[in-house]
Formats: sequence, structure tokens, C-alpha cells
Amino acid sequence: MVACSMRHETLDLLHAAIRDMLLRDWDPIGIGGVPEALDEYDAYATPIAGMLASGKPIPDISAYLCRIEREQMGLAADPQRAGIVALRLKALRSVS
Repeated sequence: MVACSMRHETLDLLHAAIRDMLLRDWDPIGIGGVPEALDEYDAYATPIAGMLASGKPIPDISAYLCRIEREQMGLAADPQRAGIVALRLKALRSVS
């Protein structure tokens, strides 16, 4: 029971860190400073956490972020920003 609780806490911390990074470093629609929109990118945290847990490489994570920008937000993807954020996300996994 304790191990399960610790896993949930670790997963919650990872999700929170991903959420913060998406708002601070990725934020393609510029809502990072809007308190009412803090949950805007939450739907992407679980898939990203899964990618990190399964050891997906940085280019896969970057491609996922670009795909969200293009297909779900209707924006031009920013591969440079996505690559930087993917690198930072990958580093999160190594410390969690």
C-alpha cells in the first residue's frame, strides 16, 4: 500500500512538473500567465508522462508537441521550441 501511494505521489509530481513546463516553456497560445487557464494543457500531461515513462526519445516528444500545435490548435508548429521543451521534459524524467 505504501509503495502504491509513493508511485501515485511521484506520478502526481511528474504531472505537475509537466504542466508547469508546458505553461512556462511551451505555451503556443500564450496563456501561461492567465490564472483561469492553468489547466489548458493538462490533457497533454498524461500522454507526455507515458512517453517519458516508456523511454521515448526526444524527437518523438518534440513531434508530439508539434502535432498538437498543428492538428489540435491549428497553429504553425514551432519545431525549435518543441525540441527545447522535449529536451527539458526528458530531463524531468531523469530526476523524478
